[in-house]
Amino acid sequence: MTSSISSSLSMPSPELIRTSKSHKYYSVEIGIVILFLCLTIPCLIIISLIYRQQTFSPPSSASTTTEFSSDTNFHRISLINYSQARCMDNSVASYYIHIANNNEHSRWLIYFDGGWFCYSNESCEFRRQYSPNFITSNNFNKEIIFKGIFSSFQQFNIIYVPYCSSDLWSGSSNTTHSHGHDIFHAIFHQHNYFSNAKQIVFVGFSAGGIGLLLNLPDLLRKFSPKIDLRVIIDSGWFIDYSNNSHGVSKINQGMNYWNTQISKSCQLTSRHKCLLGSEAIKLFPSNIKIFIIQSLLDLTQLQFDKIHINSYDFSLKLIDNLRQSSNRISIFAPSCPLHGFLFRSIWSKFKIKQRTLSSVLNLWLKRNKSFPIHLIDHHFYSSYCPLNYDDSLNQEIF
Repeated sequence: MTSSISSSLSMPSPELIRTSKSHKYYSVEIGIVILFLCLTIPCLIIISLIYRQQTFSPPSSASTTTEFSSDTNFHRISLINYSQARCMDNSVASYYIHIANNNEHSRWLIYFDGGWFCYSNESCEFRRQYSPNFITSNNFNKEIIFKGIFSSFQQFNIIYVPYCSSDLWSGSSNTTHSHGHDIFHAIFHQHNYFSNAKQIVFVGFSAGGIGLLLNLPDLLRKFSPKIDLRVIIDSGWFIDYSNNSHGVSKINQGMNYWNTQISKSCQLTSRHKCLLGSEAIKLFPSNIKIFIIQSLLDLTQLQFDKIHINSYDFSLKLIDNLRQSSNRISIFAPSCPLHGFLFRSIWSKFKIKQRTLSSVLNLWLKRNKSFPIHLIDHHFYSSYCPLNYDDSLNQEIF
């Protein structure tokens, strides 16, 4: 009896054996599931991150507005070896350079800034008192650099040139300290940056755009024909409005004050016309691709010419002027009442007929053929204009 009881206690019943095996099987299955999840979830996360990076990472062209990383540096380069390269405050002019992380010297963006002008002792003294940042290159506003079009050119080496001469980049005068022409050309003698360049994109905003129209025709011929040279003029396409001579008189007065240097290839009797886009592009080499960004309701030019009631008539003349040059240039001309696009954080959102400025500019940069792109808001209602203010300063800038 004892043996029988002992035997029954030491040997588990078949039901217990099956239950124990079932627990082991469940444990193995749960372990396999956990292992599968541990391996699968990280893989899915990694794949998702890769996909997002590929989808949203900025290309080398102007299709996104991702900010620069915090370790991006612009280094100041002084033009001390060029005695004529002086700002209006008589300080040595300088520019700022950023070399891309890829460490290649094949693609460059060169940006010439703008900021109106002065044309007499009185107007220049007013500028010294109330706009001191426009008479020196010692102050570098990094906020403007980091939020505009520069953030879409992270794979490019960038040269940013402050506007400190107040002379539309045209002057060479020790008397009035107007040395825009001297500063412009000194930059391209300073270093041999472009010996390995494959593409150079020149960008000029407002006065900087006029500076490109005036100075580039002679300069571009010195570059190798193997380099893809492109020019973007942002809000620098002024016209000679026949119904009002106010603006023309100030330009002519300024050109005498600055001792403006005009290309010998411009033989126009009225010298101020050499600064106008429709005349200046005739002097550009035929292989140069030019992109014009110009509002049909440019507040600066309307104010400059003191045009208020006849703004519609002015816009029609501007459209006609752009059309006359359309075989040489690509055009993005919305009817937005502002001055300047590319320095704004919202630059990529401007639209004409549902096509954004960034997408059109991106297409133009990728095109190797010289077929121009034309988007002009002929009827003044097909444009989309975001809020016209600079969001870092929270104030309107025109």
